[in-house]
Amino acid sequence: MPGKIQLVLPGLFDLPLHELKPGLLASELPALNRILRLATPRPSQAFTIDAILQQVLTPAAAQPGIGACLPLAQAFAPDDDAGRGERLLLFRAVHLQPDLHSAIVVPIPQTRDNLNDISIIINDLKDIFNVDCDITAVADGLYLAALKEFDAPAHYPHILSVLGKPANPYIEQSRNNLRWYKLLNEMQMFLHQHEVNQQRARSGLLPVNSLWFWGGGEAPRRFDSSLAWYCDDPVLNRFAESLGLTTAALADVAGMESAPDTVCIDLRLLEWLKTGVSTELDQLLLEIEGRLLKPLSSAASAARKSLTLRAGFEFDFEMTPASGLKFWRKSRDLASWVAG
Repeated sequence: MPGKIQLVLPGLFDLPLHELKPGLLASELPALNRILRLATPRPSQAFTIDAILQQVLTPAAAQPGIGACLPLAQAFAPDDDAGRGERLLLFRAVHLQPDLHSAIVVPIPQTRDNLNDISIIINDLKDIFNVDCDITAVADGLYLAALKEFDAPAHYPHILSVLGKPANPYIEQSRNNLRWYKLLNEMQMFLHQHEVNQQRARSGLLPVNSLWFWGGGEAPRRFDSSLAWYCDDPVLNRFAESLGLTTAALADVAGMESAPDTVCIDLRLLEWLKTGVSTELDQLLLEIEGRLLKPLSSAASAARKSLTLRAGFEFDFEMTPASGLKFWRKSRDLASWVAG
């Protein structure tokens, strides 16, 4: 049975195309345009990182164990206490911006000064709520909470999927878990009153008035799979390794060895959209074209594998060895699909 190559590229169809230099979409992204022209569009309802990776991983696993939101935090469970994985949550500090009927999740820029303020606030929060949870730093601005009295809620998606969106649907779901809802409210009250936040407000900076938790849920069983996993995100890589998969960097895609199935996950476009990273969009698209789309397309063609582009769009795009015969199809680039 022919193998599969899957490219997970969330944010691709949400880009501000008007900001790109003229001609880039039509003439400088040939590998992408070939997929968008010749591939078969498959309707998709997977719009979040969690939902996309659920589709990627479940067929590879051929077994239950992963829900709609990936239990990413369980990968950080101590080796000698794996049972605590179901009580773990990852979190970052965010700002909730009041809107007309909701509150929008706004990122706190990851500058040195902001990270220092966040560290002070989280260290104080850690001491105040040590009866409820243990808090440890995972990376700059990224923390792990281990709840002591109850299992972690499992309805929160990856933070990149919610930045810039209303928090209310998730707040309402939290009401179904009164112990968690009470703890979350108490933490937010603490954040509102913290001296560092008072100083930030006086200086015109965004207060750290909330925390976004995600990655809770029951730990899935390890996969008996030869899926090749390419990704640069350390949390997703640690999760994949906890499932028994071998991980590699996206830079290794060009020289990748043959494997029955391959998945490549690139979150940079979504990070560009959600967090305001300084990379030029033109440059980022050209890099993805040259270092991912071209080598993946060549590898799929050489091994006669299917290549599926998953981008959190209303369609996934599946290229098969027979797709190249559809030479009669009109040229299509990103703008034509976004315009409908």
